[in-house]
Amino acid sequence: MNWSARPFVRILLFFILGILISMYIPHIGNTIALLVIASSILILATLLNTRKLKHKHLHTTGLLFGILITITAMLITSQKLPSKQKFKKEVNSQVYLANIVSNPTETKQSIKAILFASPISPDSLQKNKKIKILCYFSKDSLSSNLRYGDVITFRSKLTLPKKTLNPEEFDYAEYLKQSGITYTSYINTYSWNLIDYNPENPIIAVAGKLRFKMLTMLKQNGLSGSNYAVAAAVLLGYDDFMDNDLKQDYIMAGAMHILCVSGLHVGIIFLVINFMLSFMRNNKFNNILKAVILLLSVWAYATLTGLSPSVQRASLMLSIFIIGKLFNRNRDTYNTLAISALILLIMNPLLITNVGFQLSYAAVFGILTFHQPIYKLLYIKNTVIDKIWSITVLSFAAQLATFPIATHYFHFFPPWFWLTNLFTFPLSFLIIATGMLFILTSWVPFIPKLVGLALSGMIYLLNFVVGFVKFLPFSGIDYIYTSMPMLIVIYFATSLTFVMLTKKKLRLLLPILMTLVLIISLSIYHKYEVLNQKKIVIYSINKHSAYDFIDGDQHILLTDSTLSNNTLHFSLKNSRTKWGINSILHTMPTNDTILNSKLYFADNFLIFNDIRVFISDGKTNYYPTSSKLPLDLIIISGKNKTNVEQLMSIFSFNKVIIDSSVPYRNQKAIMKILKKEGIYCYNVNKEGAFILEL
Repeated sequence: MNWSARPFVRILLFFILGILISMYIPHIGNTIALLVIASSILILATLLNTRKLKHKHLHTTGLLFGILITITAMLITSQKLPSKQKFKKEVNSQVYLANIVSNPTETKQSIKAILFASPISPDSLQKNKKIKILCYFSKDSLSSNLRYGDVITFRSKLTLPKKTLNPEEFDYAEYLKQSGITYTSYINTYSWNLIDYNPENPIIAVAGKLRFKMLTMLKQNGLSGSNYAVAAAVLLGYDDFMDNDLKQDYIMAGAMHILCVSGLHVGIIFLVINFMLSFMRNNKFNNILKAVILLLSVWAYATLTGLSPSVQRASLMLSIFIIGKLFNRNRDTYNTLAISALILLIMNPLLITNVGFQLSYAAVFGILTFHQPIYKLLYIKNTVIDKIWSITVLSFAAQLATFPIATHYFHFFPPWFWLTNLFTFPLSFLIIATGMLFILTSWVPFIPKLVGLALSGMIYLLNFVVGFVKFLPFSGIDYIYTSMPMLIVIYFATSLTFVMLTKKKLRLLLPILMTLVLIISLSIYHKYEVLNQKKIVIYSINKHSAYDFIDGDQHILLTDSTLSNNTLHFSLKNSRTKWGINSILHTMPTNDTILNSKLYFADNFLIFNDIRVFISDGKTNYYPTSSKLPLDLIIISGKNKTNVEQLMSIFSFNKVIIDSSVPYRNQKAIMKILKKEGIYCYNVNKEGAFILEL
């Protein structure tokens, strides 16, 4: 990479370093100290940058300015980090005045929206700032008509989002915290009133109305079911109509990016509009006018689709490209990419932790870096075959850059992505172009019906192609474990290999082999950890019982009969991947059962690796014997009330676990008795999953 021609790439790297230091090395220093250091470095850099010393100390000056950028990033990030202010876990029901600041979306059982709210009382209005709340309205005809900008009053109890309770589970509470959302609340039908309409941003309000109108028109003009759901997602960024099975088809096919309005969609809009304006002559006035039309078109579409982070990134990148072209600047694509990333990170440094941010920039970087060198490996005269080869290389380049990140977060890889994209790329182009035509002609009689039917046919074909992939062998490789060290080493090995092949530097072969040995060593070490693990895990899954008995890469999972596979998958997939175990599901046995050589179950008694466990569900009475039966662990489960005194008279134990199926009132009573008796009690409902390492 030519560093001198890409100053913003260097600035971005120093800025990212500052963000990471601020995020992962807390208490790095107070703001005043950092400002003093920054000022000193700036003065020193200025002194060094004199004519006499310029060339001699050029690298030193650059490094000092880099340190200044790093410190600036640290200062900006420290201001953006979530507040350490402690909030009450629960705020009693009271009346609030609130503005709806997001476009409400429909879920299966409710209407979801983000509100800025403040309590209505003489004192609180003076003392409390507005708080950001994620609200769920009871679904009815009134809440379905809520829109961005509505002002409401409501009475409800506020609760802090629950922290993650299972190992390696997605931390939704932290995600909301980084988004500035303090509380969540459920508002029933009779607890709110619409009092005014006062949108903070009129442009977003108009776009929201137009978006809703377009959704209605799609439904009225030949689209329904899964075709309508995909059209809403692809064209308008509204993915709430997608069911889990349809989403899973797109994940298996490696085509999920089509459903998320992002660079692909904005790029197609740009190409179509740019083609439509190709008749304009090349002069200064027309060039300015063309640039203005392109910018307005790109941002109008971005606003129409809800201004999601992925759309903002793509629109910003294209805007920089359009402006650079207008002023005849050298449009280095890496510089353009770096500028857009830098602007977004200055606005919100915490975006660096956003998976979508990481994947989108990795994909674009991969395409810019790998596409042309790989494409040029084959010279194909036939135009059609050449286009097929180009699309295949394009998808391969994007996957090459993103698969370490994807497998790190999602533990899944779609092997047939290259085949799927041969069809989905051209189909996506046609669908989005036809969607533009639908939007532009929506006011003309009869035409929307014809365009809608054509759109429905294209989406049906897209869904067919995507759905077909799951019937192919090896349609998806799941439970892939990629640790952070392995991710870094994989990227390093990929970079070295690419440089060696393109620059023909054979001396890099030895470092490449060393990185491959390191990757294999990390994999072997992980396998060693897996084979030597022995643990009992009592998970925290709301209103359910789930216990794992793990020995090496073998395990038995016992659950109640009502726990669904989808809930299990969401809560446990990440930990199962890290622990190297697959999903083996058994409901609680009713008879004496030897589940494997290490686990025996009989009448709610369990023996696992010589650990004696009793599951008390409150259904069966046990009577005292001449001597107490020694136990290592008692698990209390179920809705029935457990007689703790009876357990103490029959068994000898010093450790009790309350699982997630126990009602709150029973939890309090059990914990009170055990605390009085001095017996250790662990409540997974509050403290998260219990893990007993053996």
